[in-house]
Amino acid sequence: MKARARDGRRLFVLDTNVLMHDPTAIFRFEEHDVYLPMVVLEELDAHKKGLSEASRNVRQVSRFLDDMMRDATKEQIDRGLQLPSGYSGNHGKKPSTGRLFFQTRQLTSALPDSLPGQGTDNVILAQTLALQNEQQDARVILVSKDINLRIKAAVLGVHAEDYYSDKTL
Repeated sequence: MKARARDGRRLFVLDTNVLMHDPTAIFRFEEHDVYLPMVVLEELDAHKKGLSEASRNVRQVSRFLDDMMRDATKEQIDRGLQLPSGYSGNHGKKPSTGRLFFQTRQLTSALPDSLPGQGTDNVILAQTLALQNEQQDARVILVSKDINLRIKAAVLGVHAEDYYSDKTL
């Protein structure tokens, strides 16, 4: 993933709970890019079984991702997949023109000793920090429904936002 020129583009790192809350979340960031850490895919896989709304949402996210990746090459995945434009879930908002990036390589950043790196939230936080350091020309934003993760992010200097599906970001 190459650093972008200062053109107002943002890179949104999504926490699992955002996709469990709204399976169309990856399409709602309009012209901005979306990044999914590998641990998010692992958590989605762990929550796919069941009859709850969250489980149904996880299965829908998996179908969306599968559709997008069906004909993609490894090189295309590494460069980021074009988010479908005109996705019906946008309800009249601007169509998606951003790209969807997956964690395709090891990304780590040192966390304070008080935050062990094994917890899922801390892995996402460390990856967001690494992206923030690497992507100097893009604004990297962690998006999570988890208030405590957003608090930890703020303490470490990472911009974090709650996710509202009815709000343009």
